[in-house]
Amino acid sequence: MNADSKSHRIIRQSKNYLLTKFYINPQIPALMIKPTTPPPYPAIFFLHYYRGSKENIQFLANELGKSGFMALAIDMEYHGDRTQAGKDILSPDIENDKKAFFRTINNSLIALRFIENHPDFDRHSLFFWGVSLGAIIGSIVCGQYKNFKGIALVVGGGNLEILARESLLDSMVNIRYSLLKKKISPFDLARQWKDIDPLHWISHLDQVPVYFFNASQDVIVPPECTWALFDAASSPKKIFWFPTGHGLLFERYFGVPRKIIGQFSQITYHK
Repeated sequence: MNADSKSHRIIRQSKNYLLTKFYINPQIPALMIKPTTPPPYPAIFFLHYYRGSKENIQFLANELGKSGFMALAIDMEYHGDRTQAGKDILSPDIENDKKAFFRTINNSLIALRFIENHPDFDRHSLFFWGVSLGAIIGSIVCGQYKNFKGIALVVGGGNLEILARESLLDSMVNIRYSLLKKKISPFDLARQWKDIDPLHWISHLDQVPVYFFNASQDVIVPPECTWALFDAASSPKKIFWFPTGHGLLFERYFGVPRKIIGQFSQITYHK
């Protein structure tokens, strides 16, 4: 599975990395970071947060390049280059939301096959890095793909009943009010969304290290959701808590990107 080389466009070239934009297929726009050192490279698949895009990986580009990792990021449904007027992956149209989740999951699996077949990939060290909604959907992707060497989930969680009942994200509040008008409880929503609750997927992992990076003051993904996902993970796991809110990844004081890359490097280079 090879993207058309003519579709590749250089976005940025620096001392440590090359950033290109291309289409894996006509429906899946992507960004790729490659180090300037000779291949092969270990690889990271990155899923962004809600209302973000694949471009969020640019924040990590220099650190990834310096550390010798190639990385691929795609847009989730209705995000970035896949934005559609009036469409949202978290909306009162809960049936369409579920379909958007599944399309994002399927596109992620296509992207992973693309990485596997990329000539610069080292063929054995593939990692996952998801943020917020990217960590939630990514937990499902990880449960289906099962070939990651390590997984980093930043401000993610599980148990969609609790998320629907307690999250202060404006879109979740709108969903909550819409359900109330229809006399649908968060419990009923969780039953309808059972197939996209990370709790039912993360336990499928076997001996894959999972690193949780979470914020104790998070009101978007409540800590109770994080603990639910952590408890459901059966593989080797470690959780890190930071005294801040949902924007944890971008708070330089805590250095979460460097910590994640450090964990992945330890797995890759110190087996």
